[in-house]
Amino acid sequence: MLRRLFLLLALLWPITVPAAEPVPVAAAADLRLVLPPLVAAQEQRTGARYTLSFGSSGQMVQQALNGAPFQLLLLADSALAQRLAAAVPGVERRAYALGRLALVVPQGSAIRDLNGLKAAIAAGRLRHLAIANPAHAPYGAAAKAVLAGAGITAAPLVLGDNVAQALAFVTNGAADAGIVALPLARAAGGLRVVPISPSLHPPLVQTLVIMPGAAPAARALADTISGPQGRAALAAAGFGKP
Repeated sequence: MLRRLFLLLALLWPITVPAAEPVPVAAAADLRLVLPPLVAAQEQRTGARYTLSFGSSGQMVQQALNGAPFQLLLLADSALAQRLAAAVPGVERRAYALGRLALVVPQGSAIRDLNGLKAAIAAGRLRHLAIANPAHAPYGAAAKAVLAGAGITAAPLVLGDNVAQALAFVTNGAADAGIVALPLARAAGGLRVVPISPSLHPPLVQTLVIMPGAAPAARALADTISGPQGRAALAAAGFGKP
């Protein structure tokens, strides 16, 4: 009789299923606006959960090499993805977008293009030009290539930790101009945005990396980002096709 009672209680006792741990995702700062809605839709559709960390691609790769538990990295160029693949056997790589640059200045600025930027620097009319730090940010390295190609030397640079911070320097008045990610610039407001031809810098082939042992939810998000839904959202934001 007692055994039957224990069995009945066991059947009636609520069963608690532990919730799946959020999937840690590292993302380049140029995705700060376009990625969260994609992830929110993915969570609603699948029930998976994700935690997003934004920053410069070089710093995130170094964090991954130092043991950060990222399962998916959305990097701003292919060279850093290759660096991670060379160090960690079994990673998977996939191009998902082509990064685009823009020159940004306040609406009232006399600078309207790269020639105007060059003239302002030569005349000493520009206090600071903001770019991401080229030591670890692909957009910063691309911005340096644009300046070199335009014959702009001795620019009074102020370096952002990532491309989003470089843009913030312009929006808050700490810099008179910036060369930043086009998708972020288009959404900033209050700025003149001049797209820069991709032919003026090495291509920013944005590449995602799936780490070994990644959860199915990480792979599913990678499929969404590199699939039709993700590419449509990226194109609408100002990214090019890889």
